[in-house]
Amino acid sequence: MTPGMDDLFDAIASGDDERAELAVPVLAAMDHAQVATELAARLRAANSDGRWWIARTLATLPTRQSAATLIEMLNDPDSDVRACAALALGELHAMVGVEAADALAAHLADESAHVAEVCAVALARIGAWAVPTLLRTLQDGVPVERIRAAKALVPIESHEAIPALIHALDDEDAIVTHYAQDALERMGVGMVLLQP
Repeated sequence: MTPGMDDLFDAIASGDDERAELAVPVLAAMDHAQVATELAARLRAANSDGRWWIARTLATLPTRQSAATLIEMLNDPDSDVRACAALALGELHAMVGVEAADALAAHLADESAHVAEVCAVALARIGAWAVPTLLRTLQDGVPVERIRAAKALVPIESHEAIPALIHALDDEDAIVTHYAQDALERMGVGMVLLQP
């Protein structure tokens, strides 16, 4: 382990937010794989505040280990930790892929509405990798999952999603219909252009 790294990990677990925030960029400047592996090893012993800071730090470390640990953290008993892990996966969007999209979609109906909304935002940030998962959720999910899936599809503007979004215009939930229409309009689908 790099000298001084233990002090930085202690700062993350200290309960002192200012000290922890100062440690994050220093850890992010170190060997990403080494730091991510060490944070994953410390996860079990950490309290909820420490787990939150682990997720916060992992968001700055674009490694597969970071993504795997954050996916695991989506099942944390603390909703703030789950929300931070989801947000971190969104930050690592280019790194996470389909596995993270599936894990995030599983929390679109989380008992915490905040966690569920952050998962939808993270799915939108993941973009094209999330589209197959979002389409399955849009088709098979419970209403709240369908709403969040349709909402996440809006900024992605995936042409692959057009048939499912057109089908969602007939959804029994008006909010799903609203987001489906919004997504389609952003892609120019269904618009009629008149020449003067």
